[in-house]
Amino acid sequence: MSGVTGVTGVTGTSGTSGTTDQPTTQLDGKNTQLDRTAFLKLLVAQLKYQDPTNPADTSQMLTQSAQLTMVDRLNEIATSMTTSASSQQLALGSSMIGKQVTFLDKDSVSHTETVTTARVDGTEIILTAGAYTVPMGAVTSISAAPAPESADAA
Repeated sequence: MSGVTGVTGVTGTSGTSGTTDQPTTQLDGKNTQLDRTAFLKLLVAQLKYQDPTNPADTSQMLTQSAQLTMVDRLNEIATSMTTSASSQQLALGSSMIGKQVTFLDKDSVSHTETVTTARVDGTEIILTAGAYTVPMGAVTSISAAPAPESADAA
């Protein structure tokens, strides 16, 4: 019998009998991780070229399929967590608007200004306070902004 006489897992074939019409997978160096599509292609190839007298272990294939599903779900959770964290950072930044913050500039000089805007840049909250752009990590204290002086006091 010609063709593949055995398949070991989803990462490659073993026990070929000399034919060259079997599928091969080459890595181009760009993506060395097995994604969902590549996994399914390998699984189909494994089923297509398996030895009929020694079929693949169904429990192993079910385990691999369950692991793929678990990885997909974990990726969905990670994406959801990233989105949630970004939203929380934006909410924290917006809660700073109108507050008075004390912060250190690049020369370690302390300034106290009122926050007028907030934005998220990557994973960092950036505040605008007075004429300064202030990363949240530079803030040393936060307080309510002082009440505006009334014109009636004159």
